[in-house]
Amino acid sequence: MKTITVIGEEDEFDMVDDVGESSTQVCGIYVFHAGHRVIRLIDTPGIGDTRGIKYDEKNFENILKNISQHKYLNGICILLKPNNARLTITFKFCIQELLSHLHKSAKDNIVFCFTNTRGTFFRPGDTFPVLKRQLQELKESFDIEIKINKNIIYCFDNESFRFLAAKKEGMMFTDDEKRNFASSWKKSKEESVRLLQYIKDLEPHEILDTISLNNARQTVLLLREPLADIERNIQENIVETEKLKEEIQRADLSNEELIKRLYVPHIELKIIPLERPRVVCKNISCQVYNSDTSTCHVKWKKLNIFMLENKGAMMFGNCKSCGCTAKKHKINFYESETEYKKKIDKNIENEISESKIDQIKKQNHIEELQEKINQLKEQQNTIGEIITQFTQFLMQNAIAAFNDAYVEYLDYIIHLEREKANASENNVLKGLEEIKRKYNEKVNIIKNMIENNESSSCSLSSEDILRLEKQLYLLPNIGRYLRDVKKAEEKAFKYRESHHKFPKSMKNVLKSIFVISNC
Repeated sequence: MKTITVIGEEDEFDMVDDVGESSTQVCGIYVFHAGHRVIRLIDTPGIGDTRGIKYDEKNFENILKNISQHKYLNGICILLKPNNARLTITFKFCIQELLSHLHKSAKDNIVFCFTNTRGTFFRPGDTFPVLKRQLQELKESFDIEIKINKNIIYCFDNESFRFLAAKKEGMMFTDDEKRNFASSWKKSKEESVRLLQYIKDLEPHEILDTISLNNARQTVLLLREPLADIERNIQENIVETEKLKEEIQRADLSNEELIKRLYVPHIELKIIPLERPRVVCKNISCQVYNSDTSTCHVKWKKLNIFMLENKGAMMFGNCKSCGCTAKKHKINFYESETEYKKKIDKNIENEISESKIDQIKKQNHIEELQEKINQLKEQQNTIGEIITQFTQFLMQNAIAAFNDAYVEYLDYIIHLEREKANASENNVLKGLEEIKRKYNEKVNIIKNMIENNESSSCSLSSEDILRLEKQLYLLPNIGRYLRDVKKAEEKAFKYRESHHKFPKSMKNVLKSIFVISNC
């Protein structure tokens, strides 16, 4: 017996050496270019993972994250085997979870694809009556009707593909076997064309226009770490402004020294896109982190294997570069950096040139600095309240077990501040520790409310999250940074797509589906 583990180029989204587990471990995005047309296939992990429900939940969260990156879905293909007489819990979990995060109208874009159907003469087999019963139950229990007809049922078999892979590896076959495989290929090809023709003519399911729980969840997950960076930035601005204010208040300050200090400090936070994504370890005791570079030595080709949970490489195992647990790693598509600026009022600038500075101007500038400090603290309180509400929303609506990435990242930032010289006199550090203390107090109150079933009266909706997001974008200086972060993350999603061109032999097939002038 010969085992064929790799066909063509190694696929960074698949695992092939763990029998019984889903072949696809993360969402693989395959983009096929057919003339001016683009066919994007999102290959998702199977639901009903042999490793347990936690893996199903994690897989589903990954699926929803990928879906949320697109404006619409043309088709949703649910793959089933033809002789599965126990199509119960797994099927219901799949359908109900999917439709709970999309509008119910997504049901009109669902089709059922039966695999390995050569043994059932390219028919759904024993699974079909079970499927009908499950869909009927779905209609009765949740008022979701998916009408069974030929247009949403497709039967395939991939044994002809396995034959080609085996033949390429030098395995021999009889003429009868070759004819059977050729027949199987022809039937599967016809079904594929029929599937594409049907999906092409469907009304696309709009995703971004649907205010969904999933979109709100992804927004919250995306903004948690940038908001921690903003918390530090605000604290840095407060400390710098208070320091300048104290210097100006000194009685022994000469006129010349005063003139040098008549400005308003501003530390601007901005993002710098990276030429290539970078995997970094966030473990505060990591040897790689404490060396000259915090970048783990991950080859570009293996980036998705590391970060997107293939074989658990970056979620459940240890990093092969630094040895730290996978959970401590993160993929960065951009870096945050700060720029120190001095804002000088034009009127003061003119008076400085004429040497007209007096005690009144000095007091006015002190008041201006205090006003900025008050504004920064007000921003800090606003962001603190929004972060707490984000956390409450995640705790109440998490698919998988809740993981407080915000406080973990805040701990990382606090660690960086502690590593600086004179940590005992570091007011930025003290401010961040106070932010964490207040946050933990609020989160504990939320946890107690949820445990005592007291949170229903103050539950947050998807609309609430979108409103809070807009509120963040309106904050001076901060809003632009957060919008830039979101744009960078959306752009980074393109790195995960694998692009392909159809061979010329497919031109006639594609012409029967699309109007293509040049392939």
